[in-house]
Amino acid sequence: MRTMDEWLASEELGEAFSHCIGCKLPLVEIDAPWLVNKEIVGGECVLEYAICQPCRDGVTGRLSEDSKAAVRDFLAREIDWEERVSEFMLARELEGRFDACIACRAPRGELGGFGISALFDSGGSLVTGPLPLLICLPCIGRMTAALSPESRAVWQDFLGKNFPGPPTDSGFSGLF
Repeated sequence: MRTMDEWLASEELGEAFSHCIGCKLPLVEIDAPWLVNKEIVGGECVLEYAICQPCRDGVTGRLSEDSKAAVRDFLAREIDWEERVSEFMLARELEGRFDACIACRAPRGELGGFGISALFDSGGSLVTGPLPLLICLPCIGRMTAALSPESRAVWQDFLGKNFPGPPTDSGFSGLF
């Protein structure tokens, strides 16, 4: 079984993320929280990055209000956050958060793909609460189905600037 550190480390580098994908600054020098997002398809990591809160806010600030509202509606409608956070708090090990999809509860071993997200504070400590979490690709698809063309273009721009030739809608969940 993988440890939380192994789950949240860069698959490419084999160590913890050290720099923001947006501003390229060392994460521990930014004095802001950051997110780690990874997308795994068929057992292989196809997209991974860490992004500081200011850079994330810069990207999400360009998304349409309707798109942000659609994602918030999905998260409120499809996930019983009170129940999930209670389960998370009772769990003995954090790694259990990655055992099943946060929304549909499909077991990770039965999924063809999923995204994971985790929040770190400005000092580099993992923040526990609603995150870290795992969400399956079908639920990501349902969550992002109502995104506007403008919001999809923002995501494509983010991918184009930061990744050579990534899959088209990979990792969209990590920005919300």
